[in-house]
Amino acid sequence: MRITHDALMKLARETVEKRFAHDINVTAVFLVGSLRPEHGAVESPADVDLLVLHNGELPRDREIVKLSNDYHLDITYENVSLYAQPRELRGDGWRGWAMWDPRLLFQRGRFFEYTQSVVRAQFEDPANIIKRARFFSVPAREAWFGMQMDIESANPLKLFNAIFNAANSLVALTGAPISERRLLAEFPERAKSIEQDDMIHTLFASVSSNATAQIITQWLPAWELAFKATAQSPGDLRLHPARFSYYKSAIEAQLSSDMPSAAVWPMLYTWALAAENGSFNEQQQNDWAGVCAALGLSTQALPERLQSLDAFLDRLEEILEQVSVDNGI
Repeated sequence: MRITHDALMKLARETVEKRFAHDINVTAVFLVGSLRPEHGAVESPADVDLLVLHNGELPRDREIVKLSNDYHLDITYENVSLYAQPRELRGDGWRGWAMWDPRLLFQRGRFFEYTQSVVRAQFEDPANIIKRARFFSVPAREAWFGMQMDIESANPLKLFNAIFNAANSLVALTGAPISERRLLAEFPERAKSIEQDDMIHTLFASVSSNATAQIITQWLPAWELAFKATAQSPGDLRLHPARFSYYKSAIEAQLSSDMPSAAVWPMLYTWALAAENGSFNEQQQNDWAGVCAALGLSTQALPERLQSLDAFLDRLEEILEQVSVDNGI
């Protein structure tokens, strides 16, 4: 069965009508993410991202609803109070973009029109762009510092979260942040668009020391077993069973691209999430240790990854300072 953009939109609207439109605590529901453009291409597999703004205690933080083997709803719940100061959202690297151009599916009153109009005003001013860049760079540097000061506390997941923020800090100078699934696949083009090609190698070096297509392909079967095992009782909904094909398709697509080493990111990031879930058996623990050793993420190799991340963050700070000076900030 061929799934079209219109079919997925129909499912999204039906979900909103059945589950949220009659809930007096729901202020608004938005479609965000890659399906948002009306004429955007529909990937397979793909997720349908919904943002539900709730007034009062949240029923949950996040929910995954399987639609088919290839499609699922990814529903995020947030308190509407987080959007009460629209001017502050201009400097928020995630919520600012969420209000910039979502697709409104439901609202009570005229919350959205007011909020979006304020957010969009001066959104592209250099001062607000720098704020969004530092929204990501500050936690990245703080995470690096914490690991550097207590190297025994460092682990691949902490490293990857810091890398994700560091990369999106630079990307903030060019537009919206990159999603977790396609970080290394999209980062090179975004860096080149602002003539920061030198940041590409440094970012890749922060993730792994030896990420070749051959090694990634070699470890893919073990990754599959780890993901499926963890998905039976995931502590993190990013490892929900409905998201297995979503990530596997990204890995395979990136392996067949002109930059196959980018596929190491969705594989390692989700594997690190699974490793922290605490559900690995002995074989899965050995597999994880093996891939960490092969890709330069073992306990002994992590200081080298931190050194690469430090170099990226130092250069990032120079870039942000120069942009600030150039714009009189």
